[in-house]
Amino acid sequence: MPQAGKGGIILYDGVCNLCNAGIWYVIRRDPQKLLHFCSVQTRKGEELAASVKLRQADLLRRFAFIDHDTGKVYRASTAALHVAKYLPYPEKLAYNLLVIPEGIRDFVYDAVAASRYPVFGRTDVCQRPTPDVLDRFEDRDELEKEGKASRVWK
Repeated sequence: MPQAGKGGIILYDGVCNLCNAGIWYVIRRDPQKLLHFCSVQTRKGEELAASVKLRQADLLRRFAFIDHDTGKVYRASTAALHVAKYLPYPEKLAYNLLVIPEGIRDFVYDAVAASRYPVFGRTDVCQRPTPDVLDRFEDRDELEKEGKASRVWK
């Protein structure tokens, strides 16, 4: 797990195609490798969720970000905006959207989340990252096991 002051961990739905695309986008835009990842469908994901008092069912509806710089856990649109602060410009500017009331931001977030499987699809297993980024996944040991994750990210 990253040390305090070094970014954080995104807890995401590992079978959601939209979520996986978002994780891959963050990987490409985070050259300092401050952000780490963990699928909530893995044992490690369940442990991390429990450690911050979240249930897997809640995380399948709204992802979470464990921010090591603040020591806080953010959910839904607030989590996305806190992730953005670790990315370079222009993505970093999205952090300023925190001025929009959370209720409005989460209304939009929930609308997208509710349609993500029908629109973007889902896989049967958590996707396995390529070896060059595997060290950024808290659940890498589980993802490397044969049969645990058969679809490889590109």
